[in-house]
Parts: sequence; C-alpha cells; structure tokens
Amino acid sequence: MKLTYKNSLSGIGQLVLTGVLTFISIPVFIRVLGEEAYGAFSIVTLAGNLNLLANLGLNTALLRFLSEQGKSRESDHDIVVTLGILLTIMLPLSALAISQQAFILKQLLGLSDTLYEQVRYLYQFVIAANLVLLLGQTFTTVLDAQEQIYRTNFFQFVYSILYWGGLITVVSLGYDLTMVGLVILTAALIWFGLVCVAAYRSWGTLDLQELSGNVRRLARKQLAFSMNLYAAGLLNILFEPMTKILVSRLIGVREVGYLEIAYRVRAQLWTLANKAVYPLCPRIARQSDTRSVSQLVTGYQASMLVLLVPFLGLFAVVMPDLMPIWISGISPIVIVATVAICVAHTVGTLALPFYYYLLSRQHVRKTVWLQLTNVVINGLVILLTYSTMGFYGIILANVLAILGSLSLSLIYQHRYLGWSRADSDGSNWIVWLGVALVAGLTFTALQRIDMPQVRIGLAIGGALLAYSLLLIRLRHRFKVWLS
Repeated sequence: MKLTYKNSLSGIGQLVLTGVLTFISIPVFIRVLGEEAYGAFSIVTLAGNLNLLANLGLNTALLRFLSEQGKSRESDHDIVVTLGILLTIMLPLSALAISQQAFILKQLLGLSDTLYEQVRYLYQFVIAANLVLLLGQTFTTVLDAQEQIYRTNFFQFVYSILYWGGLITVVSLGYDLTMVGLVILTAALIWFGLVCVAAYRSWGTLDLQELSGNVRRLARKQLAFSMNLYAAGLLNILFEPMTKILVSRLIGVREVGYLEIAYRVRAQLWTLANKAVYPLCPRIARQSDTRSVSQLVTGYQASMLVLLVPFLGLFAVVMPDLMPIWISGISPIVIVATVAICVAHTVGTLALPFYYYLLSRQHVRKTVWLQLTNVVINGLVILLTYSTMGFYGIILANVLAILGSLSLSLIYQHRYLGWSRADSDGSNWIVWLGVALVAGLTFTALQRIDMPQVRIGLAIGGALLAYSLLLIRLRHRFKVWLS
C-alpha cells in the first residue's frame, strides 16, 4: 500500500509542477504568436498525433502480461515482440503522414497556404517526436509492471520541463515554429534515452532463447488482447481531433484556439486523476477475487468523490476571476467553455478505477462501447446545435458526451462488480455539515467582494479549510477505502 501511495503521489506532484509550465506557456504563445497562429499550432500538434493511431493498445496489453508473468522468458519475449510490432507499423505510417502533410494540413484540417508554410517543418518534427515517444512507452511499461511508476513519473517530469520550458524559451526569444518543433523532438529523444536506461537497469538482460519460434504465437496473443484496446484507444484519440476538425470547418480556426485553452486545462485535471488512479492497474491485474476488486474499485471512487466535491466548487468559483488574470483580454466564452468542460470531465474521472478493471479482465470490449458513446454523443450534439447555438453547442456536446460515457460505465460496474458500500461510522454527516457551512459562508463573502485577487484568495482559503475538515475527520476512512 505504501508503494501505491508513493506511485500516486509522485504522479500528482509531477503533474502539478509541470502544469505550472503548461499554464505559463499558453498566454506566452497567444501573446507572441497571435490567436490564429496559436490555433494553427494546436491543429498541427493534433495532426502530428496521427501516427499514434498505430498504437494497437500493445503497451497496455504488455502491462497486463508482465504484471501477471513477472520476470520470465515469456515476458522478455513479449517485450521484444511488442517493440517489433510497433516498429513494423509505426515507421511506414509516420513516413506516410509526412509524405501527405500538404493534404492533411490544407485539405483535411483547412489551414491556409500562409499558415501551412509556417507550420510544415513543425509538423515533421512532431511526427518524429511522437514516433520516439510511442516506442519509449514500451520501456515505461516495463517499469510500471514492476510498480515503479514513481520513476516513470520522474522521467515524465524531466520531459515536461524540457518540452514546456523549451517552448516558452524559444517563443519568448522570437524564434519561429520550426524551432518549436526542434525543441519538441529534442525533449522526446532525451526522455527516450532516460527510460531505456532505467528499464534495462531495473529489468535486466533479456533472455531471447527460442524467440524466433515463438514470434507468431506471441504476436497473436498480444494482438488478440490489444485489438479491443486499440479500438477503444482509437475512439478516445478521435474525440478531440474530431471536435477540433468540426469546429475548424463549421465555425473557424480562431475558435479552435479557444477550445484548445479549455482542453489544456481539462487535460491537466484528467491527467491528475489518472496519475492518482493508475497504480491500481497492476494491483487489479494480480487480483483474482471479484469481491476484493469490487471493494478496491469502490474504495477509490469513494475517496475521489470526497476529494472532488470541494475542488469542483472551488474551480467553478475561482476560474471566472483567475482566467482574465492568466490570459489578458480572454473572451468570456472561453471561460464558460473551460469551466463547463473541465467540471464535466473531472466528474467523469470517477469511471477510471472501473475502467482499469475492464482493461485487466476479459471485458476489454466494453471499453470500446464507453469510448464510442463518448464520440457519438459529442458528434451528434455538435451537428444538431452548431447552427443555432454556435460555440455553445460545442460546449454542450462535450459535457453531454462525458456524462453519457460515465453513466454507461456505472451500469457496467453494477453488472460486473456490484456495489460494495464504503464503511461508515455514522458520524460523517457532521463533517459534511461543517463543509457545507464553510462553503455557505465563503460564497456569501464572495458576493460582497469586488477585487478578483481577494476573491481568489478567499475561495482558496475556504477550500483549504473544507479539506482540513475532511482529511482530519475522515483520514481513517481513506485508509479503509484504499486498503
């Protein structure tokens, strides 16, 4: 359990520190590049992810096999076969993406000739960087399977420092987007070297005896499990690109930049929750008793719910005051989009513990339906509302999509695991009454204050007081829920 805490907390710490760099970079990019160029940058980094479509869910499948098999010849062979499959598919697809860059950027994504000339080399660097990152994930999977996720988090922190720190530096110094692409590729190569060395030192040498005779069997084993993962992952990857493409075509490139701001904030919150929950994955893979898994999943969800309630209140109150300070002259619709999309997706993180259960069992196909629900609801609502609601229709589509996926996830959870009621000593209502009182007093005070900085400070103070009540009174409950 201590290792689980270490893995979770290291991920949260890494994300918070790198999140600061992420939020610094956005106003710098918008101020230096302009809104349209920033929207083009967002589209190009999106297009650069096209080669990630070749990730057949192999690394997730590898995590399951390594967690179950431990250090063995079979595991060594699995590692080599995973890398071989990825290289066989990734290299041709990356070359195709680069050779067809004019069609992808101009015809598919709608960039003008002027914007295309600004971003063509950036696009090539991003394609190459994503190839390196995807191959490196095989080595981080080796570390994760040994529950050394804290090391993966550290290397991710180094990568984020190089990536965002480098981007902020070159953009601030006035370099063009080609230099931005070079920074992205350099950060990826350094990260790749670090994870390769760490995986080798941790796992040891690979036993490759009799590998040639087992390649077909191992490839079939991995592909049989990973294809459903790939379908789910593909749908998940398509959610954001599809939304941006629809916004670009139906509304405008500038609005893609607006949506990108909301997605940047959302990504930080989603990744924060994912970092906290991800250490569950190898634990669930090793657990065979359904009742124990049910208690573990429900315990994590109960803990997340307790922590999310004050945070969502703080987020909704603070962001309208914080975002104009963060990005001068920001459009009010961006604030609405950020608050609505982020709150909905944060609530949606309650599905993550059960999602990892599906990935570790023979229910992987259900993840396809969860992601398909997300994509279909999002696309349909956009097409039905953009002509009357404009950008607000995009916001509504994102919110309904994630809530629809969460609802389906809870239905599946009840079917496969049932509900394991979190133990309570009957006095927790006192804590929640105190939290409600703090929230009420804070909200009342906020209505009487006009200065944004003071309002933000007061809201954060109220949230910290609420968390203090929760953690002091319920700390023993968290230990039970997470045991």
